[in-house]
Amino acid sequence: MNRPRMYLRMIGKSFVHRLSRVLIASLSIVVGATTLSALGIVTFTVPEQIARQLRSYGANLVVSPAGAEELRAADGERIDAALADHGVQVVGHAAYRQENLLYNQQPISVLATDFALASAMRPYWSIEGTLPAAGDEVLLGRDLATRYGLAAGDRISVRSRTDDGTDSAATALVISGVLRTGGSEDGELLMGLDQLESIRPSGGRLDMIEYSLLAEEPELSRFATVIDQTSAVAHAQVVQRITKSESGVLATLRTLIWIVSIVVGALTLISVSTTMNAVVSERATELALKKALGASSRGIVGEFFGESVVLGLFGGLIGALGGIAVGALVTQEVFNLNLDAAWWVVPVTMVISAAVSGAGSFVTASRITNIDPALVLGGE
Repeated sequence: MNRPRMYLRMIGKSFVHRLSRVLIASLSIVVGATTLSALGIVTFTVPEQIARQLRSYGANLVVSPAGAEELRAADGERIDAALADHGVQVVGHAAYRQENLLYNQQPISVLATDFALASAMRPYWSIEGTLPAAGDEVLLGRDLATRYGLAAGDRISVRSRTDDGTDSAATALVISGVLRTGGSEDGELLMGLDQLESIRPSGGRLDMIEYSLLAEEPELSRFATVIDQTSAVAHAQVVQRITKSESGVLATLRTLIWIVSIVVGALTLISVSTTMNAVVSERATELALKKALGASSRGIVGEFFGESVVLGLFGGLIGALGGIAVGALVTQEVFNLNLDAAWWVVPVTMVISAAVSGAGSFVTASRITNIDPALVLGGE
């Protein structure tokens, strides 16, 4: 029988004859591996998913005209293409144009946008009615609706004042819904960009483009520079208030998880080390006999190390599977997210568990080295 097979047979026999100790050591490794893998999954998946959710609650990069320049729809298309070329993950974006129109000869503020894009960027919009779908449908801010006694389903007519001071022909609109945001939109009439362009032509002028990018502050600053270099008429600005808040939340979450992971790893190491010390005490006579028959301390330590690594791999496998289940439960119950666990969790957990278990066995190496066959076999 060759040496590798003999080595594996010795480890296997050791497991069979000390099943209770093996189960105790395995249980401690499984618990540690389950906790570590679950925390690892939460660390690497939850912050990214939370970042995506946070990105749906407002823009973190705003593009506006540079100085006295005019920003147009074609410039927005060039900016979109430049961001795509640089591999930027765009969660959402929406363009806006601000204008004043007349209703009952009274000026009202109008905000034009793409409703599908804007509503995705601002899920906090509360609409009494429906989002505009037809070409003549608009949203009316709550304050304007209250001022003029209007509601969803009512019809209104608006005009634009031309540059020579005359009023254009009336344009009939249908209020599909009343918008409530708690912001400036409550005092505005919202319509589509094409709709406003037909009422007051401007050659596709835009006043602002909001971007929600999946990136942290240093990357956002770099992307802002890319936009400035792409279009001479555009100036990009990072929304610092939102960006710093998001970065702080995610950094705190990651730090907390890493601290807990280190503590769990240390406790697992102590547990494995304690179990191995008990095994050494239990097998003192056997180890002394091996030494008396010519076995070296190095060989015996290697045997213990092999047992620990096998236990670590086995416990890591079970723990990784348990960690995926625990991680899924935590992300669903605590963060209300669906877990997207990667395949690498299993092998990484097994390797870490084997390393921790192996390190625990080396703590007992000095005891094995110091065993004196004469004293132990003599009953002392």
